[in-house]
Amino acid sequence: MLGVLKRNPFSVMLALLLHFVIVFFLVFGVDWEKKPKPIASQANVVQAHTIDLDKINEKKAEEKKAQQLKQQQLEKKRRQAEEKKRQQALEKKRVAEQKAKQKREAEAKKKAEAKRKAEAKRKAEAKKKAEAKRKAEAKRKAEAKRKAEAKRKAEAEAKRKAEAKRKAEAEAKRRAQAERERALQAQIEAEQNSREIDRYGAVIKQQIERNWLKPAQNTEGLSCVVQVRLIPGGDVVPGGVSIIRSSGNAAFDRSVEAAVYKAAPLPVPSGALFESFRSLRLNFKPNK
Repeated sequence: MLGVLKRNPFSVMLALLLHFVIVFFLVFGVDWEKKPKPIASQANVVQAHTIDLDKINEKKAEEKKAQQLKQQQLEKKRRQAEEKKRQQALEKKRVAEQKAKQKREAEAKKKAEAKRKAEAKRKAEAKKKAEAKRKAEAKRKAEAKRKAEAKRKAEAEAKRKAEAKRKAEAEAKRRAQAERERALQAQIEAEQNSREIDRYGAVIKQQIERNWLKPAQNTEGLSCVVQVRLIPGGDVVPGGVSIIRSSGNAAFDRSVEAAVYKAAPLPVPSGALFESFRSLRLNFKPNK
């Protein structure tokens, strides 16, 4: 019956509703106290009454059966409703218990996660502090090493500078001494060269004067400056004699030029001292 109800609930409900309507009219629609209408003959009355009673009994049986069926269905529905309610209560309780369990598990998981995070944080902080301490120690050692190295380098640099200063001072003293010696030697050489130049100059002048032919005109008080270009050995460069300051007497000037050429080769020193005679300037004054 429950399977039929589940498969065709609408049809079952419609059948129950029709049975209920029939029972309602049978119970409340028939006036059992009302007297039957007069009939034409007694034989017919008896026959009609008998037929109606059978029908009524049949209807009552059907009605009772329907009522019983209805009661059974109502009881079944009630039991089903109670079972459903009980199942719903059990499901609700199960869901509530499951939710409570999930909540407890979630809270336990949350606490465990919080504890794990706190422990991880504590370890991370401890590790961070240890790392910071290690770095600080390494930095301190590196700084100490750097300072020691800087001190060593500074001391080495100071020593190097002191040594360099000592060497520089010694070198300066040596150079100063060498410069003084060189200057003294140069002065001595210059003095010697000057004496040699004066000596050679006097000799050259005398040789030119010995080869000078005095002009017929009066040369009293005459003088000129002659430029002579020489080569090593004392020879005069061709065309190397020129009057750079004339005496005012052309014959006197020409006689001086001729005397220079005639006196060649002139006595000149050799080596570096000759450079002072490569271009020789003489003030020719024959009367002195």
